[in-house]
Amino acid sequence: MRLDHYAVTRTLLPLSVPFHTALRSVTTVEEIRVTLTTDTGLQGIGSAAPTAAITGETEASIAAALQHHILPALSTIDLDDAPMAMSLIRRAIVGNFSAKAAADIALHDLYAKSRQESLTTYLGGRPRTLWTDATVSLSDASTMRNQALSLVGQGFRHLKLKLGGRDGHDVERVVSIRQELPDDVQIWLDPNQAWSVRESLAACEALGRLDIVFVEQPVAAHDVKGLQQVTMHSPIPIAADESVFGLDNLLAILDLRAADIINVKLMKCGGLAMARTMAEIIQSAGVKLMVGSMMEGMASVTAAAIFAGVFDAAYLDLDAAYFLSNPKAVGGLQYAGGAVTLPRSAGLGVGFVEEEGAADD
Repeated sequence: MRLDHYAVTRTLLPLSVPFHTALRSVTTVEEIRVTLTTDTGLQGIGSAAPTAAITGETEASIAAALQHHILPALSTIDLDDAPMAMSLIRRAIVGNFSAKAAADIALHDLYAKSRQESLTTYLGGRPRTLWTDATVSLSDASTMRNQALSLVGQGFRHLKLKLGGRDGHDVERVVSIRQELPDDVQIWLDPNQAWSVRESLAACEALGRLDIVFVEQPVAAHDVKGLQQVTMHSPIPIAADESVFGLDNLLAILDLRAADIINVKLMKCGGLAMARTMAEIIQSAGVKLMVGSMMEGMASVTAAAIFAGVFDAAYLDLDAAYFLSNPKAVGGLQYAGGAVTLPRSAGLGVGFVEEEGAADD
């Protein structure tokens, strides 16, 4: 099986509500779509979304990495050699993890379809219902409280509050929301690197009695020693997100015991192949696995959800596709409040519609 044709297209996916964090504000998702067509007529699809503030990748850089490095490399080999294909993606260009993830997802879609299996079955999992959180965007306490209550009304029982307002009112935001929510609704916190070590410890101490499940990436991504210090002294479990991209980052965090939870995202690590390796290491180390996404389209969020289900992740932050007012796709994971149902059809179970942009091959 060889690559006969490939296409890289770009489309904008509008959000139903604006998304605000300490790092950025978003009203639309820029999705880079990859379609691989083999000489046997099979098609595999994958996608990526740029998050320059986190991964350093832009829409243009993702498309260029795919068109000029990653996909031409795949055109030179027999795709039946899956280990070789995954190795070529990793070696085609340094960094560019989101671009690599798009190609990796498309290949996994191909391989599952070639066996006439769902991607869940292909990866060794079983179809089942999962539970994701919903994100409350950073704003003033009143606005966040209203959004949290609305999401609970929509059926979500796990809420992630975006913090990092840098105005001294983050603790007030959490207290205000916790007081209004039912006791069985879990609260996760994510300052997106906005706090110092001292601010992190002070906030965790102040919120320690409010039954907060964890605090995600409170300090700067590069401050691994600071993250370790917070983890050692916080009464609330600490999760690492932006501090962990690939294996080197992961092993450093585990060696220092700098986090209780690791958030693996396909856009940070280069796709399912690397994510699976990382998940095995995380779980063997006795650390809890979290699976998340950036603000992305249906294809990559579905791939992440399938990965989370296969590895029985402790925490799922996969609400991104829920907030798309038009995913420009058919199929994929289905939401019923916080309940997520994985597709059972062959491959990824997603089809693109209304593709836009130029294609290269």
